[in-house]
Amino acid sequence: MNTARTAAAAVRLEDGRVMVIGGADKNFNFLVSAEIYDPRTDTWSTNTAPMLNGPDFPGFGPRYEDFTAVLLPGRKVLVAGGFGGPDFADLTVLNSAEIYDQKTNTWTPTGSMNVARGEFGTAVLNDGRVLAVGGVNFSGPLASAEIYDPRTGMWTLTKGSMGTGRNDLALVVLRDGRVLAAGGEMDAQGDRSMSAEIFDPRTEKWTMTGPMTAPRSEVEYASVLLPDGRVLVPGGYTANDPMLMHGIPVSSSDLYDPRTGTWTGSPLGSMGPPGSMSVVRAGHSSIVLRGNRGVLVMGGLGSDDNTATASVDIAVPTH
Repeated sequence: MNTARTAAAAVRLEDGRVMVIGGADKNFNFLVSAEIYDPRTDTWSTNTAPMLNGPDFPGFGPRYEDFTAVLLPGRKVLVAGGFGGPDFADLTVLNSAEIYDQKTNTWTPTGSMNVARGEFGTAVLNDGRVLAVGGVNFSGPLASAEIYDPRTGMWTLTKGSMGTGRNDLALVVLRDGRVLAAGGEMDAQGDRSMSAEIFDPRTEKWTMTGPMTAPRSEVEYASVLLPDGRVLVPGGYTANDPMLMHGIPVSSSDLYDPRTGTWTGSPLGSMGPPGSMSVVRAGHSSIVLRGNRGVLVMGGLGSDDNTATASVDIAVPTH
């Protein structure tokens, strides 16, 4: 890339290119820049317009850490929320939203979220609306959720909120269009949740479902819908180490079956089969492989919460 980035957002465009937005540079200065990778030429753009910022756009600017970036119809990209800056010394939480138009290479404001939030979950519903769930701001973890309607450019709070505040949660759209929210951090002490809830877009209400076998957070990019309709949530943080004051990642995994509303998992922290990865991971990524070849699980933070792993596991869930 043209700029080193961490905690940026990425979205695949209709033509197969990949847009990477915001994040923080190697000195942890927050970024307004964006760039686009073209797999046909193996190059990154140098002229992609930066996000809105400056005195003409109060409440906009750099975005960092788990903000919304989703593809909309008409070759447009919606970006919303996240932590603002310029850096951690002057941290803000954003509720502003903006849209990038690929045809004109420009950004324009759209309706703001009702709640400023960072480290929240995002899901595109089957009708094309965008669901933002939970997250955190200076009041703590959030239980609220809201929906963006691309037809009106407005956000509305859902009729019901989750039963508990969550940030860094797993959020997955199920095959029937409902949305599973599971785990996440619950308070400033870093306590993790093992509870899970289901959002029904028709009623905009949340209902509790079965709890995971272990509390988990930092699994938002690793939680995937399997071809058979179940949901795999591998690794993540389960608790804080009271002596070292950081999260404890695990190698175990959880598997949710929406037909029964129950989870099955491997023994907490165990290594190797059955059901556990070869190493502990948190903040990692997963993708479902084509051809029923399983799930590729990549990278993540290790046991000391300071070093990362280059290792990769393939999960082949069984019934």
